[in-house]
Amino acid sequence: MRVPCRRRQNRRGTGNLFLVPSTRINQFHPPEVHILSPLAQDIGMMSDGNICTIEEQALSNSSNGTSIVCLTRGDTIGLTLVAESGLISLVAVLGVFVLIFRNAFRNRKLIRHPTDLYMLSLFTFDLIMASGRVIDTKWIHEGKVYTGNICTVQGSVQQLGETGSALATLTIAVHTFVVILWGPRKRQYLTAYATVGLTWLFLVLFIAISVSLHTHGSNVYENPDGYWCWIGDRYSKEQFAGQYVWVWTTVVVSFLTYTPLFVWARGNISVSPTHWWKFRVHKGKDVVKDIDPDGRKKRSIGMIVYPLVFAVITLPLSAVRLRTGFGSTTRHLPTATFVVEFIYSLSGALNVILFLSTRSELLLPRNVSSKVSRSGVAPDIRLTDTHADITDLTIASLEVRQRSRGLAPVPLGSLPKEEDSDWHLPVSGSDSEDTV
Repeated sequence: MRVPCRRRQNRRGTGNLFLVPSTRINQFHPPEVHILSPLAQDIGMMSDGNICTIEEQALSNSSNGTSIVCLTRGDTIGLTLVAESGLISLVAVLGVFVLIFRNAFRNRKLIRHPTDLYMLSLFTFDLIMASGRVIDTKWIHEGKVYTGNICTVQGSVQQLGETGSALATLTIAVHTFVVILWGPRKRQYLTAYATVGLTWLFLVLFIAISVSLHTHGSNVYENPDGYWCWIGDRYSKEQFAGQYVWVWTTVVVSFLTYTPLFVWARGNISVSPTHWWKFRVHKGKDVVKDIDPDGRKKRSIGMIVYPLVFAVITLPLSAVRLRTGFGSTTRHLPTATFVVEFIYSLSGALNVILFLSTRSELLLPRNVSSKVSRSGVAPDIRLTDTHADITDLTIASLEVRQRSRGLAPVPLGSLPKEEDSDWHLPVSGSDSEDTV
């Protein structure tokens, strides 16, 4: 039997060679080190879904992910879910706009109340934010996120949509709180148009100036931020002034306005119709109940749900951003990041669900909307019933005051009809309850 052999140099370093059985090679040599070719390295990186080349991977490592980010298979799956949630919101908001403009064409009027203007502004910002999320499909297709014109567009669109949605929600919360508790203010339409106009003007100028000032040469204002494009880490002041401050302000104001409105709707507090700083707390038998003739209590709860939903879906996102250093530590908590972004990207769809479930007047014909408004189903706040609002609050405060003094309120009968000549007082307690 022939033993396989190999040629080996002798120990004295001479050029003479002799044969050594291959079965004993491992006794003389350490294990060989295999050096992979570039093609083999590319195949190894593709095992986890990373399709970046060696040069792109080196650039990602040297720039700490600020120039290019190579997505793994898990990153691609998570980003796909986020893009799908944005697409759902996009389709939902577009469908609502179709219904709104169809109804406006039939009624020949789009804006009936200031609340309508606020809602249109909110849905427009939701549409922009959802469009920015759909751009993630480009990064999913290419398997990497990198700087460029598309990256700048996505970062700008995302900032405009997310910050605008926060400001629009903040406006709705403040407007609802003021009108429900103290009644309509003067020049309400002027205030609404001025507020919406200033919101859009501020955001457009802020983003345009920031991009133009900080984008020159190799420096870019919008760059990869983990798995998509947003404001770069070096511009932390712009991050806070352009988005974080407004988002957190909206969350705080939402809870501050929802709490007193909820207590007011339960009848535990009453506010003076003439002095906004005066209110009264009612407990036990003094609780004011069943005084909602025009449905203001129901509409107050319906409108304040928008800021409440915004706060609920924003808090987890803020917690994750705080945990990851607001994007400074990339590749940290990827699963949590994708989950909270998936929920946050559904904000447009959630607003549409609230909008359809409350049957806003923007979707109803003119003759139907007036009836729904009086029954308290629609969330729009009627700003023309000033006398009725003040009367309701006055009756409630007088009734509570009489009860606190131990006096029973004196019920009055119904107004006389045309054929009647006198007033009719109620005969029984049941009659009095029906006529109050």
